Amino acid sequence: MNENLFNSRWTSGNEVIPMRSNARLYLKIATLLVGATSIIELLTGVIMNVPVLIADGLHTMLDVVILGSLYIGLGPTLKPPDMDHPYGHFKYRYLSMYTVAIIIMGASLWLVAEAIISIIKGVIERLPLDSLYVIIAVAGLVLSRLLYLRIGYIKTGDLILKLEFRHAIADLLDALLIAATLVVSLIIPIIQPVAVMAIAAYLMYLGINYFRESINVLLDQINPGVVSRVYSIARDHNVSVSDVKVKNTGNGYAIDLIVKVPGWYSVEDAHRIVDKLEDDIMKSIPSVVSVNTHVEPA
Repeated sequence: MNENLFNSRWTSGNEVIPMRSNARLYLKIATLLVGATSIIELLTGVIMNVPVLIADGLHTMLDVVILGSLYIGLGPTLKPPDMDHPYGHFKYRYLSMYTVAIIIMGASLWLVAEAIISIIKGVIERLPLDSLYVIIAVAGLVLSRLLYLRIGYIKTGDLILKLEFRHAIADLLDALLIAATLVVSLIIPIIQPVAVMAIAAYLMYLGINYFRESINVLLDQINPGVVSRVYSIARDHNVSVSDVKVKNTGNGYAIDLIVKVPGWYSVEDAHRIVDKLEDDIMKSIPSVVSVNTHVEPA
């Protein structure tokens, strides 16, 4: 999970950063602002036939999914484990990421195709001047999100808000770049399809990475090094373990294993050994969120 792209927005190394309850309010408002930005760009892009706005709207859609998952997936409103979902409901956010990734990849191909066709045919329409007002409104929404997240970080000290504040700065620069592209395209129209292809290529890159990451989690792919690390820790404790099973729960790894202890060990001795082993596994492998141990006589 250390290289998880989706989690990299809110993790440090392998450790999930604890989120204070009051920080969730700032994330909620930030999600709404990003959602409004995406809707405005997509609708006006389609209505005004401005592909560069559509492309940026699709890019912003990814931020909606990520921020929404931060708010829902890491907050106290997340459903606790139940009989049907003994490991919790963390994979739902990866299902949404998987769906959006497919949409983004398909839309990216469509944008590239449209841009290439317009260049080949030599039919490149000048963008309507009204599109500049749209990007100004978009920049205003991004700036509002940036300031709101900054205020939230100052008040709560939550690292997640700091990370999202930095991401909002990048989004603001992106909005200004889009505005510059729209202005230049009024003089040099071919700039617009070229910019669309550049954004689409970046979206395809993001889409492929998010698709791969979501598939890895949804199909329970694990880091094989985790199993060998468990056996190594057990050897350090002079404990015999077997049948080590690792499950990707969406927020980390859940480990089931069998510990074999000499038959002459008391129940207290066995529990002491198991507790120490579980604690060391959790400490040594931060991506492990739970360890379930079965004790058997050697």
